[in-house]
Amino acid sequence: MALQLKPGDIYAEQIRVISCIGAGAFACVYKVEVPGHDKPIALKLSKEPVTSPDQAQRALREITIVRGLSNPHIVRTYDSGLRQDGHIYMLMDLLVGKPLDAWHDFKAPLPAPQALSIVHQMCLGLTEAHAKGIVHRDIKPENAFVTEDGEIKLLDFGLARSWDDSSPAGLNATRTHMVIGTPHYSQPEQLKTQVLTPASDVYSLGLLLYELLSAYTPFSSTKSMVALREEYLESPLSWLNCHANTRAIPLSKQKRCADIPASVVELLAECLHKNPERRPVDAGALAKRIGVILHDDLGVPVGGTLHIAMPDGSQSESLFLPGSYRVGTSEACELRIESEGVHNIHAVLEWSGSPNVPRIRPLKRDAPIFVDQQPLHTAKELGSGQWVTLGDTHLAVTY
Repeated sequence: MALQLKPGDIYAEQIRVISCIGAGAFACVYKVEVPGHDKPIALKLSKEPVTSPDQAQRALREITIVRGLSNPHIVRTYDSGLRQDGHIYMLMDLLVGKPLDAWHDFKAPLPAPQALSIVHQMCLGLTEAHAKGIVHRDIKPENAFVTEDGEIKLLDFGLARSWDDSSPAGLNATRTHMVIGTPHYSQPEQLKTQVLTPASDVYSLGLLLYELLSAYTPFSSTKSMVALREEYLESPLSWLNCHANTRAIPLSKQKRCADIPASVVELLAECLHKNPERRPVDAGALAKRIGVILHDDLGVPVGGTLHIAMPDGSQSESLFLPGSYRVGTSEACELRIESEGVHNIHAVLEWSGSPNVPRIRPLKRDAPIFVDQQPLHTAKELGSGQWVTLGDTHLAVTY
């Protein structure tokens, strides 16, 4: 019999249920009180005890993935595991707000700055996952939560698979002979190569952004997104056929989209390309493109200023957009510096945007990094204008 907790029930001897706030095929989510937390949090609990290895693997995969991510655009997890009674549980932040599909009905376009900001935050949440070799594979409005203050939190990494054998998502997970995720937001490669990479998530993000900006899908200019979704409700293969074979209609050809900046139209054409190699490589790359558009074309202040002081005494300033930046001497680094004692890839400078703060993370134990002249061995948050020393080069971010 499925486990269904009621208000007032005590689970695991210390978790008191306040209410049930959601239920899916596999698990229920409860608002709970837990000792040590000064306000209610959320308990995600499997309905049935885990009995099959596949079910356990899927549930424990989500636990492993989410607990390993620290980006503020992903819901924070406090505790998780497989209990002796066979039920999978996760204790997480209690989100107040609505999933994107409940927050917005897609019957009319959103203003371009708002739509781009939503997807920009989703990209920032995925950047860390992609850097760790994890593909979400189920990007859709239901899995983007809009908090009361407008911040976006990504949900449900349960379908995530590794495209990098070294990632914690597990081996033998990049190839499949069945479509995983939601057909509406699937990718062309699911029916062709069955190989999914971070560029696959970029396709789904591009599709979602297109619909937010136009209220149409890229596959029809006569039927709205809502109408086409209803038509294809009982025919998921229709969506898959569109993804694989129907050329995306340029956003500028849709009603009420003539004034969308050309940079957005061009970016969406890249994101929705049938060939994943022609898309932005990952969520980090897409976040930077969207950040530039928000800043340069739409006048939305999403960035800060990067200050670099070189060994010869020269200094430079440049726009610093939220994202993840490798710092070092290698050409592969987004922030390349020539400095004695600095490794090819020395550190990662990350920022998920205001109101959050940047942080720098050493990539090697012997990587000499100093913040306020104190040696740094683990990730550290940086105040606005706080100087970081790498070799004989100094950098700071003001925001």
